[in-house]
Parts: sequence; C-alpha cells; structure tokens
Amino acid sequence: MCMDYSKLWKLLAEKGLSKSDLMELTGLSSRVIGKLVKNETVTTDTLSKICAALSCDVGSIMECVDENTLSLYRYCRAYGNQIEENERVKKIGFVFSSRKYTVYFSKRAASKATNICCDVDGSVYWKQYHIAGGVTKPSVEKYVLVKPEKKADESVIVVIKGKPAMIEGLDEGIWLSAKRESPPRKACVVVMTESEFKLYEPK
Repeated sequence: MCMDYSKLWKLLAEKGLSKSDLMELTGLSSRVIGKLVKNETVTTDTLSKICAALSCDVGSIMECVDENTLSLYRYCRAYGNQIEENERVKKIGFVFSSRKYTVYFSKRAASKATNICCDVDGSVYWKQYHIAGGVTKPSVEKYVLVKPEKKADESVIVVIKGKPAMIEGLDEGIWLSAKRESPPRKACVVVMTESEFKLYEPK
C-alpha cells in the first residue's frame, strides 16, 4: 500500500490555491511539498498543519492505495528513483509489473514553437524556433535533449513536458509512439508528451 495525495492537489485547485500558498499557510518547506508531490511519506504533524490550514480532515487530502492498481505514470511518480539529472533532463528508474523502466523527463516545457526530433543517430533533438519582429525567417535553436541508453531487458521512455508542435521520427528505427498498438520491440525507446504518459498503458 502507498499514500496518494491527489486529493490534496484537487482541493487546492478548488480553493484557488497554489503550492506556494500552501507553504505560506502551513509554514512547510519546499522540500516537504516536494515529498507530497512524489507521494512520499510525511509526518503526522505535516498532515495536521495542512488539515488545519485548509479546514478539512485527513481523508480530504490523501488516500491509501494498492500500488498494483496504479498507472505507470502514478507508479513512476510514487516509486521512481532519480538516477541522474542535468540541465535538460531528469532520469528516473523503477520496476513496474516485473519490468525495469528508465524514464527521461525533459525539464524545459515545449511549446507550439518546439519540434522534437527522434534521429537515426539515437538522439532526441530539441528544435526551438524563435521569430523576431520583422524577421521573415525564424532562427532555430537545436540541441541534443538526450541520447537514451537502450537495453533489451528494460523499457525506455522519453517524456516531453508541455505541448510541442510535433514529435518527428516516431515509429521509425528504435523510436516508438505511445499510441503504437503492436508490442514494443527490444531496445526500443518510446517518446511521448507528459499528458500521453499519464494515460500510457504499456503492452
């Protein structure tokens, strides 16, 4: 069994409050709020402060759930261990349904001016278009977001924060899309947006 604080974030949204507001109302640190976001264990004192600030009981901010019923996304958030981090991605590892997973989360949010390119060289490229006033041709910022390590005994996922204009090169070579119906091939990499990852059910 594990703790799930989804009810807390829903309650905050209903009250028009942010995580920063919660910190101000309760005196909790950003580290403690971070633990709640990851569904990690917190003290009863922390829970009491939140309930007092929001005028609610503990059942209104959390619930105990069976980890076997969690989606891949929620399991990743609850039990994933950070392996590496750089200025562009966070690398998370965990085991789900007896399979190893490595997930790379982009730290920068993509927009309509962003293209994600899955290249034949095994890298995921970030292409950001910048349009200045009066300039007919936009400038392009391109860099390697990540070059995922691929192992036959694990599933590798690259998650793009935000909403890019497009993700190029999916379902070619090692690259698969979240919507692909056939079972993943060995040493493949699934690339998707964070919203797709929340709904993703691996075959």
